[in-house]
Amino acid sequence: MDIETNQTACGILSYLFQYPDRAWRDQLPLCREEAEALPDADAGRILIAFLQAAEETDDMQWQDSYVRTFDFGKASNLYLTYEQHGEERDRGPALLELKRRYAAEGFELAGSELPDYLPLMLEFASAAPWDSSGALLTARTKELESIRRKLAEAASPYAALMELLLRMVPAMPSDEAQESILSAREGG
Repeated sequence: MDIETNQTACGILSYLFQYPDRAWRDQLPLCREEAEALPDADAGRILIAFLQAAEETDDMQWQDSYVRTFDFGKASNLYLTYEQHGEERDRGPALLELKRRYAAEGFELAGSELPDYLPLMLEFASAAPWDSSGALLTARTKELESIRRKLAEAASPYAALMELLLRMVPAMPSDEAQESILSAREGG
């Protein structure tokens, strides 16, 4: 996919990964319009299939499924530094680094969400230059893949969204991959 398509898809994904309250459901037709307009037909098909499933499922049932998937599932929660750091103090520097990266691109955090919340990171990716925002997502490929795996095991409709996201995330250059592996082995 090209950069513009990636950014549009990230905007849609950012919204779809948020808690599905009434306002969320009210915006699904707009998400459908944006998905139908994507030049990448496969990406559009994935998004439209998800939207159809959401639209055909009872509000309370969809909300319950969301909570069970993302709020109760520690391995599939949407806070990307949690798997590596949990609630440990080491998580603080990772969160501060994300805030610094957002600020460097003029992206100010509003509200109380932590900077590693996937919908927030995807919102950033939809608005910031792709070389910077894509690199931010690339740095979290391991966490995204872990969440995707848990979603697939649970047969969650969100698994297809995560697969789409992973298709869009730029590949990590081999030097960075090697550095990441060494860092993980050293515990940091």
